[in-house]
Amino acid sequence: MSTQILNKFWEVVIAAITLNPEAFRIMETFPQGKRSVFILLLLVGLSNALAQAIVLFVNRVSRLRFVLCLLISALLFAFSYFFWVLSVWGVSNLLFRADVQLSVVYRTLGLATAPLLLSFFIALPYLGIPIQILLSLWNLLAFVRGFSITTGLTLWQVFWCGIIGWFVLQVAQRSIGRPVASFGKWLSNTAAGTYLVTDLRQLEETLQTGFGNKHTHRRKRR
Repeated sequence: MSTQILNKFWEVVIAAITLNPEAFRIMETFPQGKRSVFILLLLVGLSNALAQAIVLFVNRVSRLRFVLCLLISALLFAFSYFFWVLSVWGVSNLLFRADVQLSVVYRTLGLATAPLLLSFFIALPYLGIPIQILLSLWNLLAFVRGFSITTGLTLWQVFWCGIIGWFVLQVAQRSIGRPVASFGKWLSNTAAGTYLVTDLRQLEETLQTGFGNKHTHRRKRR
């Protein structure tokens, strides 16, 4: 990717974060658009992994395992997003007869994840859950805004595409997708060399326990 295209890419990403509808129109004709969206998904996955990286520090994971775990988490996020794309594509075509191409859904939904680049803020103590909710709503708004532009559907139709698509995705993940999810979890834990906490409440408890043990250890040394 050339410097010019890279600069344009970041302009489009920032525009998507600000919910500028022009960003989604540009992405439809963007050079190397599919590749650019995949890079964005990897960056979002990396940001999401960084939000949980503090657990690796608490468990004193080696540097090599730390980097490997981040890379695997980013890849798993990017590939798992394809299932979400398939769900929305199926709902939009079957329910609303949108006749939209899979590549269009992929580009639009991928670009709509731009606000999730800020996912690393989820690691902030006590603010993690509120920030996660805020980013999820931000992501939903970007999806509704972008998908209505690229498909011509109304805002309510797009909203229901997202809701029903999400429901279909949850059912698939808990049925035919369970082996894939289990493999991804096993792969992440193996790379880290320890059990990774993904639940935010459990993450806060792990942090409190980890730092509490650290302080206790220091007192004993004194």
